[in-house]
Amino acid sequence: MKKTVTLCLATLLLLIAIPARADNPQIAGVWRASLHDQPCILMNVHDNEGKLSGDIVFYLLKLENGSWHATGSDPIPLVHPRIEGNYFVFEVVHAKKNGSTDPSDQNLQTFRMGLAGKDKGIFSNAMEGQDLIMHRSDN
Repeated sequence: MKKTVTLCLATLLLLIAIPARADNPQIAGVWRASLHDQPCILMNVHDNEGKLSGDIVFYLLKLENGSWHATGSDPIPLVHPRIEGNYFVFEVVHAKKNGSTDPSDQNLQTFRMGLAGKDKGIFSNAMEGQDLIMHRSDN
């Protein structure tokens, strides 16, 4: 009996520690982050039978006359979105020169979001940047 209880407890602990996978719907949804009481990131993630896709909007925050204002851009498609351990990792096409559409001015920028709970993530630039708390909603 003691072995059975120990085995059940060990199995339960293992299940809790299993990281998210692409076929686990916990990553799918609308993820948002804010800064200075303004939106700064809006990310839509879709899971179609284990194939992840989506887009992201990065907001430009400006301090004008003592208050913050956010301006959104067009959604940018997520490139090669995937689960790596406890992280949702993806790239986006980024212009080296602001506003340039010339392919020679483009590169891929990597981002990651640590999965910190059912509806919470910690978003960071894979190379640099300030971490932001992301919250998931149904819409």
